Amino acid sequence: MTERPVEMIARRQLDERLNAIRQVGGLFERPRRGWIAALRRALGMPQSRLAHQLQVSRQAISQLEKREADGSITLTALEQAAEALGGRVIYAVVPDRPIQETLSRRALDLASRITGSVRHTMRLEDQEPGSDLDRRTLDLAESLAANPSRLWSTTDD
Repeated sequence: MTERPVEMIARRQLDERLNAIRQVGGLFERPRRGWIAALRRALGMPQSRLAHQLQVSRQAISQLEKREADGSITLTALEQAAEALGGRVIYAVVPDRPIQETLSRRALDLASRITGSVRHTMRLEDQEPGSDLDRRTLDLAESLAANPSRLWSTTDD
């Protein structure tokens, strides 16, 4: 079963969005003390005022800022603080490379492993695997990539 056009379009659209984020990714790097502290300080807002808005203690705000800085804050807490500061959280998981590239690499790797035993057998029989096997490997990779869910069904990673 091959992938439906709707799925391919959805993946392409997601890839376009992720590429846009990737291009400005450095802008999203968390300040050393965290976004909450950076924005609160830029607004000239003391911790006590943010604590009042969130109906918690000033010490809770201090802990909140520390948790954000060390990466242990929850998204819910971050969203609540952002709202209290008049903002919002923008959240994304951005892969290092385009989705299609990841799928193509995975498909080629898997196809190479599948045809590897044929390649090994041919070498044992003193036959040099030629371009025909390379073409078959590429064809298999293309076939595997046509249904991405097949790319992740193996457990030998």
